[in-house]
Amino acid sequence: MACGVLAFPGMKNGLLVATGLATALLASVPATASAGGYLGLALGSEPGFNDNMARIASPLGRSLRGLAGIRFGNLSLEGALNGFTVVAANVDRNVYQASAALKLSVPLGNDFEAFGRAGLERTWLNYDDPRIDRTGDGFQFGAGFEYRLNAILANASLFIDYTVHRTTLENTTSRVDATSRIWGLGFTVGI
Repeated sequence: MACGVLAFPGMKNGLLVATGLATALLASVPATASAGGYLGLALGSEPGFNDNMARIASPLGRSLRGLAGIRFGNLSLEGALNGFTVVAANVDRNVYQASAALKLSVPLGNDFEAFGRAGLERTWLNYDDPRIDRTGDGFQFGAGFEYRLNAILANASLFIDYTVHRTTLENTTSRVDATSRIWGLGFTVGI
């Protein structure tokens, strides 16, 4: 489960430090006038895998992410569904990652922002056989830059980001600590 994520060495201390830094950053950054809900779509690079994940699957093509969020000043709550194709057991398979994250945006000026994102996620690798399908809980973190299109369309933006997904994929016979890394280029629109 997601609570098992804290079992990684140093994860509790790292989480405390990250929470403290995020709180300090949030307190020191002036709030922007931006608020409200948004929807978005991002086209991602072919995922880069660690050796453990590469033993069970090979990436095949780009990734695609749909996202929805709500923004309060510089802090956003964001949910996303990311998907990409892999070759596993000599057959094309789909990997899906559903996540819930906090996103902190820091204004840089002239409608540009830098942001950091961190959250929890659930990952599925489907083999069409419940005995060997792999699922797992983990976390994701990333950072990027965003350009707010305020002069063109309220609450809309273009962004580029880099996200690391870390999960433990399990089935009835084995367990794999998997890491994937994805660059994304996308847009959001206010709702």
